[in-house]
Amino acid sequence: MKEILIAGVILAVAGYFIFKSLRKSSKGECNCGSCSSSCPKYEEDHGLKIKK
Repeated sequence: MKEILIAGVILAVAGYFIFKSLRKSSKGECNCGSCSSSCPKYEEDHGLKIKK
């Protein structure tokens, strides 16, 4: 019973992070961990990051 409860908590936390990531990307926000260095939502133009 304890194992099922722990697995449920892990699934709930994973679902929360996936939902949060999908919500950010649907709003057009950057959801990657390295937005300052290389994010697919930004393109580089003469050394400046410009949002697509």
